[in-house]
Amino acid sequence: GWEQAYNEEFSGSAGGKKAKADRPLVVSYASSPPVEVLYADPQPKEAPTGVATGTCFRQTEYAGLLTGAKNEAGGKALLDFMISKTFQEDMPLNMFVNPVVEDAELPELFTQHGEKVDTPPTVTPEKIAANREQWIQSWQSLVLK
Repeated sequence: GWEQAYNEEFSGSAGGKKAKADRPLVVSYASSPPVEVLYADPQPKEAPTGVATGTCFRQTEYAGLLTGAKNEAGGKALLDFMISKTFQEDMPLNMFVNPVVEDAELPELFTQHGEKVDTPPTVTPEKIAANREQWIQSWQSLVLK
């Protein structure tokens, strides 16, 4: 999965360098470069990884509560905590993703080394559903030679 690809196979990551990885590209978040600064010793002035901003696609991750959940109150409390400013401001340097709460402040390391793509290309869910299998086959034919 992603962890193996980024941490073992990608030559640009700290883990990949230790593993003598030979893959120069990896699919990851535009917010990934700060991880290579935060965990480096010594910390470099510039992130050793970059972002091809023209290839970025907006990914939104969700959390929800199932109808009929046994611990509905606990689930609601967790969701409330997850959208709290405290949690949202903690996410960037732990999950390396952008917060969804607009007034959440980003850490300097994250803003300095992460990329924020304000207007990424978009594809409708209908177009994705109609083309998913063909796109996957095309991708695999290119990268799994």
